[in-house]
Amino acid sequence: MKNLLISLVLLCIFTVVIFFGGAVLKVFGTLDGPGVIEGRVLPEQAIQDRSSRINVVKSDLEVLDDKQILFGDLHVHTTYSTDAFMWSLPFMNGKGASPLADACDYARFCSALDFWSINDHAEASTPRKWLDTKQSIQQCNNLSEGTDDLVSFLGWEWTQVDPNPENHYGHKNVIFLETDDAVVPPRAIGSGGVAPLVMRLGLPWTMSALPATLDFKNRDRFFAFDKFFDEIQATPICPEGVNTRDLPVNCYEEATNPNILFQKLKDWDTPYMVIPHGTTWGFYTPPTSDWKKQLTDFKDDESQFLFEIYSGHGNSEEYRTWNDSDIDLNIELFCPDETKDFLPTCQQAGNIMAERCQTSGMDDQTCKYLVDQTKLFAAQMGSTGYAAVNETNPDDYLNAGQCNDCFLPSFNYRPLGSAQYVLALSDFTDKENPQRFKFGFIGSSDNHGARPGTGYKEIDRLFNTEANGFNDPFYEKMSDLRRPKGELEPSYVDLGNTNLTSIMDLNIATDAERQSAYFMSGGLVAAHSTSRKRESIWDALERKEVYATSGPRILLWFDAETQSESLSMGSEVESNQSPVFTVKAAGSLKQKPGCPDYSNNGLTKERLEKICNSECYNPSNERRVITRIEVIKILPQQYENEPVEGLVEDVWKTFPCNSTSCKVSFEDEQFSIGRRDAVYYVRAIEEPSLKLSADPLGCEFDENGKCIKTQICRVGVHENRGDCLAPAENRAWSSPIYVNYPS
Repeated sequence: MKNLLISLVLLCIFTVVIFFGGAVLKVFGTLDGPGVIEGRVLPEQAIQDRSSRINVVKSDLEVLDDKQILFGDLHVHTTYSTDAFMWSLPFMNGKGASPLADACDYARFCSALDFWSINDHAEASTPRKWLDTKQSIQQCNNLSEGTDDLVSFLGWEWTQVDPNPENHYGHKNVIFLETDDAVVPPRAIGSGGVAPLVMRLGLPWTMSALPATLDFKNRDRFFAFDKFFDEIQATPICPEGVNTRDLPVNCYEEATNPNILFQKLKDWDTPYMVIPHGTTWGFYTPPTSDWKKQLTDFKDDESQFLFEIYSGHGNSEEYRTWNDSDIDLNIELFCPDETKDFLPTCQQAGNIMAERCQTSGMDDQTCKYLVDQTKLFAAQMGSTGYAAVNETNPDDYLNAGQCNDCFLPSFNYRPLGSAQYVLALSDFTDKENPQRFKFGFIGSSDNHGARPGTGYKEIDRLFNTEANGFNDPFYEKMSDLRRPKGELEPSYVDLGNTNLTSIMDLNIATDAERQSAYFMSGGLVAAHSTSRKRESIWDALERKEVYATSGPRILLWFDAETQSESLSMGSEVESNQSPVFTVKAAGSLKQKPGCPDYSNNGLTKERLEKICNSECYNPSNERRVITRIEVIKILPQQYENEPVEGLVEDVWKTFPCNSTSCKVSFEDEQFSIGRRDAVYYVRAIEEPSLKLSADPLGCEFDENGKCIKTQICRVGVHENRGDCLAPAENRAWSSPIYVNYPS
């Protein structure tokens, strides 16, 4: 009996060793596929109900056009994206694979969208995945033939990052009108530099083989992630200097800057658009990166005419004069002073070091040196500035780096990428014809779980946002091994020269835990479309007759009348007199629990639980109150380097509403006096309601309004505030109307 037990123990040990060795050598695992679309077309009555609810409001507000308001999400990821796959892993509180098929069923039966697009990261794309993507989008569209209940667009995300602000251009979504293999590019076109490098790094064995052994029931997810990277690494980078049409299909194609991307897309001669997003996201954007370079050198009005002003990663609307680091006359980075409204990350890094130094008993001169060095390092390190101080926890940084008076701002806010700043810029290279950006505004989810349009209900933060964190202290410690140690030694992390070895290194580079507190449910784009057809929606996007919302389906019309023509939002006109502007708005419909009958009948109970969490867009007949209409006026620069401060009037006019719907009109009496171009857009503001991550930091303030303590909304091991719900005033942003004064 004893020998039998010994044999069994030895057999178990041998089995574990063999399994663990195989896991280290990555011999296990299979690739994720696109999934199977299980739902069918929506019943006609469900579509009619959407239209009739809006038509009632149109009648009440005397909206006379025959256009429909259709809601969509043009920024959606599946676990074909690297970050999405990483966040889906069990040790990151992930819920497993989220394939393309889930997105189709989710848009139709969970969020009840009218249109959406797929935008997985091109940098993680492979020939197999791009083929899967096209076929899955085609299948989703085929269900809608004859009904147009859901229009699905094909696309990808061009994900560009550079620690040098002069070479940083940010992220842009590429979307196509057509889905046919014969007309769209045969591969997704990604960026060069840091992003594809990180996408190709893979996982260390400590983050794949070890978890697979310790968490045996979920081993397939870890093995699949290894195979995910193997497939990317096996796809060679396309040769340089070859026309995009002449490249082999089975390679990864790079466009290292926006102009190269624009040209490669033009070579395919099929309708497309390029939508910049994340323009104020400081978790990867250098503080001094300025959108002005994109106006002067990387502008393409034919394709880049929309701007994602809001997403589940926060708001990018508002301009501020402060910055997280600054440049002196010698073009050297330095740490700016704290102001009443803004605490730079580098200053708080210095404060942490000063407190530690004083506690240690060091002399004042040594402490001053350490503090000054810490602040300088933090300013120079940009998005990784928090890592200048070793062994910190997220609450140590209070509200440093954040826009504290913005509506649901993105993390580590970068004002030189804000929509207001971008619209105020002018390029006078051609003095006879100054150039400007004239964007329309959209909202999106940027969801990474195949869930288009997540903002319909503020529930389940782990499900409907990108908030994530390790579910076990062991894995958290494993991921933190590369952080420098030593509390009184400031560290300099140079992302340009750091030898990144794993996707998990992003936890160091991006201040991942604080960033996670700023992830919200998604926004939406609303299109004023002549029909539900694909071409009509595309036309509305091209006309910029669209608006953004922070999630709820607020109804909004913004029009203008001159003596000679009528203008819709997104329009441009030349006039020496102010148009008469009209705003009409109605609050979103309050939601009932659960799912409507068509969802319960369209998917199995198990499917609804898996992809919708058994909660769907399920409107009542009661609308929320619109409390006010705000008008923002921007005066684009009239001469080279005219200060943007003073050109943005936010808020220029406010009109109280306090009703479920309202209508206001206004003129700008100063327009003909000022004799300069002007830009106008409006915000329709809803009554406060609870929203996920609306108070990410949980600041405790002193009598002067200064944040002195935080309780950051955390998940995983450190989860402390549940869904982190707090009141927020949801809103809709119209696309601007551009009024040019005659030269």
